[in-house]
Amino acid sequence: MLYKYWRVSERSLNALSEGMLYAQHFTRFNDPFECGAHFVAGQIDPETEPERFAAMIRAWGFDDPEAAPLEDAEGYFEQFESYNLEMSLPGVRICCFASEVDNLLMWSHYGDGLRGFCVEFDEAIISATIAKLAGFPFITDVTYADTPPSVDGMVLGVLDDQVDYAYMCFHEEKNDFWLEEAKRLEGEIQSLFRKGFATKPLAWSYEQERRLIVQTDQHDMEPLTIQFPPEAVKSIILGELMSPEDRAQIEQIAGSYPAASIRTARRELFTYKLKIG
Repeated sequence: MLYKYWRVSERSLNALSEGMLYAQHFTRFNDPFECGAHFVAGQIDPETEPERFAAMIRAWGFDDPEAAPLEDAEGYFEQFESYNLEMSLPGVRICCFASEVDNLLMWSHYGDGLRGFCVEFDEAIISATIAKLAGFPFITDVTYADTPPSVDGMVLGVLDDQVDYAYMCFHEEKNDFWLEEAKRLEGEIQSLFRKGFATKPLAWSYEQERRLIVQTDQHDMEPLTIQFPPEAVKSIILGELMSPEDRAQIEQIAGSYPAASIRTARRELFTYKLKIG
């Protein structure tokens, strides 16, 4: 399941009533280190950058660099020198979720101190919904690290080219091996995107965040709106300190989600825990 915490506002109530999620430009978030990976690009020197060269060879499909046709490598790799994942940043849109419904800090920081609410989404339905979007959308766990990761644009270029090659072979040969290979390579591309767009400092690890990431052709700062079907909402959890007026508004909106239950997040007596029920 995916959980989305909201404080009660005109924007959050509109999003719930209209069945909308907003995937934001990374600069809209409150972490100043957001998407702060070390984006590597440009020509590679096998002598001084052996690890980077080995990563390129693996992306090309050779686990052992000595087995690769090195005489062809320089000419093949040259075409990817302009690849830089950092150039994708303006078009990347991110929608943030939590993985826990009873996280005290999430309720405090994003759920307005139990005055807000949390929507429980069915991840399978959300995944099926975003699969219709262009831009290689996927949902991933956020990684928390001491230092920013390095992301090599040339490796991305090779993987992208190899995906195209695998799909071409599949369409020509109708051999499932090539389809499986294309999916495997797409997973490698997702891993690079995860490093670039879903890695945060360890200080944020309390969030246990999950992200929906999609590449768009937008060149502005506006969010991407994603319409989700009513059945995607499994429950709406209201904070126990929510005002009666806000509770009444949300309960009315909840009528649009027949599969969703209304629950309440309450403080358990004599503990620092929440009870959801």
